[in-house]
Amino acid sequence: MEKITYGVPGLVDWIAEIKAGAATLRVHFSGGALTTYGVTPAEYTTANPFIQKVIEQSSEFKNGRIITLRRTEIPDSNKPVKPAKRKLQAATQSPTLQPDAEQPTPDAASSQPATEHETAATNEEPIDNFETTAATDGFTAVEVSCLQDAHAYLQEKFNLASYKVRSYEAAQRAAAEHGVRFTGAKFDTLNSNDEPNNEEMTDSEE
Repeated sequence: MEKITYGVPGLVDWIAEIKAGAATLRVHFSGGALTTYGVTPAEYTTANPFIQKVIEQSSEFKNGRIITLRRTEIPDSNKPVKPAKRKLQAATQSPTLQPDAEQPTPDAASSQPATEHETAATNEEPIDNFETTAATDGFTAVEVSCLQDAHAYLQEKFNLASYKVRSYEAAQRAAAEHGVRFTGAKFDTLNSNDEPNNEEMTDSEE
């Protein structure tokens, strides 16, 4: 696109009425001045191709009443800039690479907080700390090292308070009611006798 400045020599201001077919185009030339060197002509600047065509095809332009003072090339804002458009399309269509950091690495995965189920599984203590075997007489044999271990087993498994089983014999009877037979420590002596001696199993033997 071209911007053209037209001038009217000898005039400091002039409104020209230029015929354009059946219509009349009014063009205002202004900005002229009188100096010691002469008269600075009035000017009219336009980038409208239609007005430029009307002025240059008029009789005033052809007979020299209107002259061309300057021509300036200006970018055409209506035309797309093809290189920039192609560059934009290439940037839009190019695939976006996901950084490797977004994928969890083994170290990153190990640093993540454990889930509720994993925490429960880690913190959960084994319920059964006693070694059990099946006895030939139908009882489940549980090996303990002392009366205190028997107390702990009965309290843990059957919710029996320790004061209710204050002797080896009482602990063995309580266990037998639940299908359990203690082995180890003094319980082996009780198991070797068909009828344990109540007088020998007193609180003093604990």
